[in-house]
Amino acid sequence: MQTTRVILLRHGQCEGGNILRGQVDVNLSEQGKLQMQNAFSALFLAAESAPKAAPIVVISSPLLRCAEPAKTFAASHQLPVWIDDRFKELNFGDWDGQTFDALYQTDAKALDSYWANPWLAAPPNGESMQDFEARIEQAWQSMLEQYQGKQIVLVTHGGVMRYLMSKAFGVANCAGFYTALKLPYAAKVQIDVLHHGKEQHLSLHWA
Repeated sequence: MQTTRVILLRHGQCEGGNILRGQVDVNLSEQGKLQMQNAFSALFLAAESAPKAAPIVVISSPLLRCAEPAKTFAASHQLPVWIDDRFKELNFGDWDGQTFDALYQTDAKALDSYWANPWLAAPPNGESMQDFEARIEQAWQSMLEQYQGKQIVLVTHGGVMRYLMSKAFGVANCAGFYTALKLPYAAKVQIDVLHHGKEQHLSLHWA
């Protein structure tokens, strides 16, 4: 049996204020850059104290708020970095990049309905939750196949992390579950995957 350790790291605070930030590509704010520096420093210190648990690869969403700090960290520690389009945040279509105030002035009913159960309908011209989760699952399995038994840092988004956390909890299509999982900027979650033949057993470490 082997264990693959995946450190999920959410991006830091972004420019643009209080907007629905799906696949709209925005930079980190100065505060966000500092948050990521602190998060990566903590990972580096943990690896120094337990060298066998040090990451061997950094994988990132291609969006700037993830890819830029991921590349910087990987370069500073001589680690390979791979950019995987499939680890992007959900595409909110016409809602993407708009402020919540503006959206609730024009689409309040549709928004409330969507948040209540995002599996029932996709955002206008956006990505369905089923397609989003299938995309993340495909990327996750590809990553585990390539790096089985290794330690990975995955720099990604809140929605991606919530899906993977729900997977670890064994929860599927549960309205309100995503929003119940509070993930601050630069949040870190560890998922250990125990491989037993073709079976995978996930355990979640959240601090």
